[in-house]
Amino acid sequence: MLIPLSWLKEYVDIKIPFQDLARKLSGAGLAVEKWEEKDGDIIFDPEVTPNRPDWLSVYGIAREIAAITNSKLKVQSSKSQLKTQNLKNPLEIKIVPNYEIVPRITSVIIRNVSVKPSPEWLQKRIKQIGLRPINNLVDITNYVLWLYGGLLHVFDYDKIHGHQMIVTLAQGGEAFRSLDGLDYNLPKGAIIIKDADRIIDLLPLKGGENTSSTNRTKNVLLHSVVVDPVITRRTSQSLGLRSDSSAVAERGLDPNSTPIAVKTALQLILECAGGQMASEIIDHKEKEFKPWVVKMGHLRQEEILGIKISPPEVKNIFERLKLKTTIKKLKNDSIYYVTIPTFRNDLHIEEDLIEEIGRIYGYNNFPKTLPFGPIPTSTVAYVRNYDLEYEIKQILASFGYSEIYTYSLISEERLNKLGIDSTKVLRVDNPISKDYEYLRPKLLGNLLEALKNNLPNFDEINLFELGKIYQGETLNKVNEKYSLSGIISGTRFYEAKGVIEALAKDLQINYNILPANKQIIEYWDQPNRAAEIVSSNRTLGYLAEINPIMLTRWGIKERAIYWEINYELLEKLVNKKRVYRSLPNFPATTEDLTFTILHKVLVGDIMTTIKEIDDFISTVSFIGVYENNYTFNISYQSLSKTLTGEEVAKIREKIIKVIKEKFQASLKS
Repeated sequence: MLIPLSWLKEYVDIKIPFQDLARKLSGAGLAVEKWEEKDGDIIFDPEVTPNRPDWLSVYGIAREIAAITNSKLKVQSSKSQLKTQNLKNPLEIKIVPNYEIVPRITSVIIRNVSVKPSPEWLQKRIKQIGLRPINNLVDITNYVLWLYGGLLHVFDYDKIHGHQMIVTLAQGGEAFRSLDGLDYNLPKGAIIIKDADRIIDLLPLKGGENTSSTNRTKNVLLHSVVVDPVITRRTSQSLGLRSDSSAVAERGLDPNSTPIAVKTALQLILECAGGQMASEIIDHKEKEFKPWVVKMGHLRQEEILGIKISPPEVKNIFERLKLKTTIKKLKNDSIYYVTIPTFRNDLHIEEDLIEEIGRIYGYNNFPKTLPFGPIPTSTVAYVRNYDLEYEIKQILASFGYSEIYTYSLISEERLNKLGIDSTKVLRVDNPISKDYEYLRPKLLGNLLEALKNNLPNFDEINLFELGKIYQGETLNKVNEKYSLSGIISGTRFYEAKGVIEALAKDLQINYNILPANKQIIEYWDQPNRAAEIVSSNRTLGYLAEINPIMLTRWGIKERAIYWEINYELLEKLVNKKRVYRSLPNFPATTEDLTFTILHKVLVGDIMTTIKEIDDFISTVSFIGVYENNYTFNISYQSLSKTLTGEEVAKIREKIIKVIKEKFQASLKS
């Protein structure tokens, strides 16, 4: 939300430079990171936390500034005292409330209005808050919404059939056209208002086109409502529809905001659109919405905050926040009885009040102290080895991989693409949207999405992610663990395999890479191009070429290789005591040997066999395969001397003999 500084100054005396004010607001929890100077004014965009709907208004922020800077706040009231006596020929409206879903509705009817462009001062305010001026009636409702956080809507009174308004819930599937001409099929449980035979309002998201005001409108009904925040958010998500009103309403409205909103808007309409009141101010509510009292002990707040603040100063902080306070002194303590106004629905327990003291006193004013207490001797719960994480990321980066970070929440559509049953995956009860509804069971879907987005820009793509995955369909059964996964474009299977081998070697993990068995191969992998990574008789992970059918679902025309490692098992297998050897003083002799193998043999078995033939064989690397010819690079090295050609030749002959006997392979000349 955009807030003009000049508008705030109408309600609170601001004497400090704006940069200092922004710093103070941010320190108190109302973060201000962006602002701009425009037409001689400062427009800033505060980040409002979900528990503070009172900050979603100019007056609410002015109230906070007054508390933080200890300035005087102008009393919240309508522009003048409205007289409702001696109404001539009052217009009737029958409102049938539903207090469970709409606890309060405040309404008034106005006749003979003139719908026209707003005056210049009002249009300026509307533009400053990032909206487009429409007409005087619409602009006034937006102005008051931003000023006091009160939801307002104007109906064309003459279009309300039967002059009745019934508050109810949608049955589901009803057609509704909003005042901006968009059609919706309403979800079950949406809050609506009906007249004698139609839906005329979708509270608090959109008014209906059938009762919207136009340039020909003469008589209007103005109302302000308080609605159920949970239903509001659910409906907003279901329809993918969000408005300024719903953003305020879903955080919880002050139930006493409706009279002041209606009176302020009424006065502005009479000034800017003319007309006369045609009804009393009608206030439908089932009960009085009264403030409540929360107790707080002085010693308790000192214990939690860790500093000493005198009782008079504590009381002063509360009263600056418009929280009336009385103190009862005990023998060893003082008890504060704090009256909480209805606009502060976030204050209900003692700790809430203590937090308010810390905010307004200023955390930067707390004395600087060193930590004290015994040095911990046991591992802290949920501790992670970030050194290992950093080392792994550096290794992968050295092989040309780029790290990505993606959301842990994914859509049902993405699960379907992966062929995963959504009923077997943990779903969030109140997702922010359908794109972030399920906890991801694999990193593959997000990596495929990243691959698709980057393919148009690069010839070769190497991506990896280290993040949490969640397996299980209920909160009690879900298994949360870390996974390390990567994806590369093209048919570079052996390149991906080499990276995993290098990673295992650098971490000094003993491993084998074997053909994947049927239990490991998942349907998105190519059965003949899948391998299992095994260490200590446990599956550490696997790598495979992704099935073209899977790639087609993402719109990927390239081929791709995917690998996945159980990161938590990897952590356990890493050699904690690394073994380092000095560099040899004598050079190595290297050569390539190509063997012709006519039947299926595991390359890893050949490499292991060669390595065990002689102690002077230092390394064995697989170069590649063409038809039935397998090429290996072999290094011969001694730590005490330079090997002669005759010594290398003897070792070579042993290699050729053993490979021929064990694998029926011949050396290709």
